[in-house]
Amino acid sequence: MKLKSSTMAVLGIILIGSLCRMMLAGTIGLGVDESYAVSVARQLSLSYFDHPPLHFWIIWLTAQLSGTETPLMLRLPFIGMFAGTTWLMYRIGTRLFDEWSGVYAALILNISAVFSLSTGSWILPDGPLVFFMLSATLLLIRLTFESAAAWYLWPAAGLLIGLGMLAKYHAIFLLVGSCIFYLTTKERAHVLRTAGPYLTLTAAALVFLPVILWNQEHHWTSFLFQGGRGTVKEFAPLNLLKNLAGQTAWLLPWMALPLQWILLKAVFSGPGHPRQSPNQDKLWFLCCLAIGPIALFTLIALWGGQGLFHWQAPGYLLAIPLLGRAAAGWIKQGSKLPQVWLGSSTILFLLLIALLGTHTATGWLRHVQPDWFKQGDPTIEALNWDSLPPYLEANALPNPETHFIVTAHWIDAGKTGYILGRQLPVVCLNSEPHHFAFMHKTTEFTGKNALIIGRKAIIEKALPQYRSHFSSVQFLGTTPVVRTGIPELELVVFYATNFDGRFSLPYGQ
Repeated sequence: MKLKSSTMAVLGIILIGSLCRMMLAGTIGLGVDESYAVSVARQLSLSYFDHPPLHFWIIWLTAQLSGTETPLMLRLPFIGMFAGTTWLMYRIGTRLFDEWSGVYAALILNISAVFSLSTGSWILPDGPLVFFMLSATLLLIRLTFESAAAWYLWPAAGLLIGLGMLAKYHAIFLLVGSCIFYLTTKERAHVLRTAGPYLTLTAAALVFLPVILWNQEHHWTSFLFQGGRGTVKEFAPLNLLKNLAGQTAWLLPWMALPLQWILLKAVFSGPGHPRQSPNQDKLWFLCCLAIGPIALFTLIALWGGQGLFHWQAPGYLLAIPLLGRAAAGWIKQGSKLPQVWLGSSTILFLLLIALLGTHTATGWLRHVQPDWFKQGDPTIEALNWDSLPPYLEANALPNPETHFIVTAHWIDAGKTGYILGRQLPVVCLNSEPHHFAFMHKTTEFTGKNALIIGRKAIIEKALPQYRSHFSSVQFLGTTPVVRTGIPELELVVFYATNFDGRFSLPYGQ
């Protein structure tokens, strides 16, 4: 069977993108969130402190089946899911508009940094989230715009939305956005009087049940933590501008600005009459799905709440087909500018990834442009603490008298736990231990001895408190974390005896 040129184009995007991600995954160490996720995923749980459980479960299963925790192996399922996400984006554009709208949407997805880089390969909840969000969106499109759609697609859509919510809470915006669409489109409002949407809601809630059960057992701590990050503090327009700039940078400005313009244009056009302007009806459908996370997490920044620049990304994800359609229309009209824009954007993205990837692996940019790194080099976060195991081995540590490892920060706990594997249980003794607080009770280690390990500045700050919980704390030595032979940060190791077990951890433990 001969494949269409549009299908070949999308398969080419998937193949080239996947190969590039595998190259990066095999050469760059795990980031702080990835190391943390791998460390806590070794202990299966219905849910976890920071996020719902799906990506932790994927990590656990991958490690069990492969027998290894190398970065490439653990990242492969996420790279595979993004290949599927690219295909789903193509299918959404094709079903709503035409095949080339789908092709350009798939390309735009793959040359936007927040999606192609972090979502596309890192061990984070975003990969499963976007895969299941687009899977559910494809079914919602069939249910909304195809009169012959089978009834069982309603609970199937709920199942996929529930799986998205098991990855990250953002997937709930699909339920909210769909409801807004039916309420604001007169000829489709009757859908809310049928059983279909409630089958979707019920299926999603059943799939999400593990998160509810875990939080009920742990004082609703995950919901309180995530909700607290968006707490309104004060009117802060400067925060809003910083947040908008961050969103734009994460998408890449030459991709973000056209996307934001096309989305705003569609929003202000409002819902169309499906019989008179079917395309406008479809544009409005995407607007309703997209606008929720963008508006909410941008407004949180306006009122002083803590905001991360990728929180709006699931909204932009669902706006990408709008830009794909616009690009296809401009090119069909004979305009050369969109082709130049997409071609140059692709080249710029590949150059940027090559620049960042090689610097993360070697640190070469710091020698060329040291002024860029006066405030520190964030790529150090992607270094595995590979020097730690040989240092401990050279000093006959841990010995039979060592029973657990203490760290003073959840990042240090994740890095230490990942590189040392399952040698000893890792306990994070500080006021923000994240999920490490739920892996072990401090009373388990009463009367036992520990290695205290971590970054020098972090440990030095915690030592006075630790000395009050151990009979003795003895300095053993230091080991650098190196990149291509150059020390990047210093780790310290202490030996502490006879833990009293009375260190109080937060989150109701």
